[in-house]
Amino acid sequence: MLPSLFIAHGAPTLAVEKNAYTDALKELAGQLKRPRAIVIFSAHWESPVQEIGSADVFSTIHDFGGFPRELYEIQYPAAGDRLLAEETATLLRSAGVSVRFHPSRGLDHGAWVVLRLMYPDADIPVVPMSVNPALTPQEQYDIGRALRALRRRDILIIGSGGTVHNFAKINMWAKPGQADEWAVQFEEWLAETLTAWDLPALYRYRELAPYANWAVPRHGSEHFVPLLYAMGAADDDRRAQRLHLSFQLGSLSHVIWQFGAGTD
Repeated sequence: MLPSLFIAHGAPTLAVEKNAYTDALKELAGQLKRPRAIVIFSAHWESPVQEIGSADVFSTIHDFGGFPRELYEIQYPAAGDRLLAEETATLLRSAGVSVRFHPSRGLDHGAWVVLRLMYPDADIPVVPMSVNPALTPQEQYDIGRALRALRRRDILIIGSGGTVHNFAKINMWAKPGQADEWAVQFEEWLAETLTAWDLPALYRYRELAPYANWAVPRHGSEHFVPLLYAMGAADDDRRAQRLHLSFQLGSLSHVIWQFGAGTD
């Protein structure tokens, strides 16, 4: 059985950087049992109805502007898995979740940046998933929970986003490795809450977490909510471990959370 993961995808330039965080992602892939396939919820695919990517081979979406040319030349032509997409839909419908397939959408950078760092050969089938920030935290968790059985068949479930992700608060003058205190406080509250698997507190993070509205701006929670999908997918093995935490630009957090221990 594989664990589920939450992975911060950072800025698109992460795809071509080499630092402690990219090293951690590459090492993590080597430590996990090789997945048969990957189901990934990306912050950059928002939809009011749960959508499931069902392409045979995914195009690479360069959904950003103003970055170095080399980023736009990157391709990650992962294959899809229609049978797994259909199974995912069946599990969600059984849990009362409406779904629809998207046969043509490619992989946005929230998906391919993370996947390329972990599995650079693009040789593992992928089923991309949308997120819905308008749902309650419990509803987001429950969508992940509906998919927990997939982990028993060596399907890796990933939520890709960012726990502290607010462009209005980034510090362009921050030194490498420097972290703003408010961002650290939010991450430490989150660590205590996730490690204790305290769902009532997590669902009320906006009220209870320090600087929650700075870390997760009210105008956009799409980067935070993949955490809830990923955590829900390990509801049958309630163990949470933060594998990495570092910061870029003072407050943009690079974090890896593993949910469920996983077994061989």
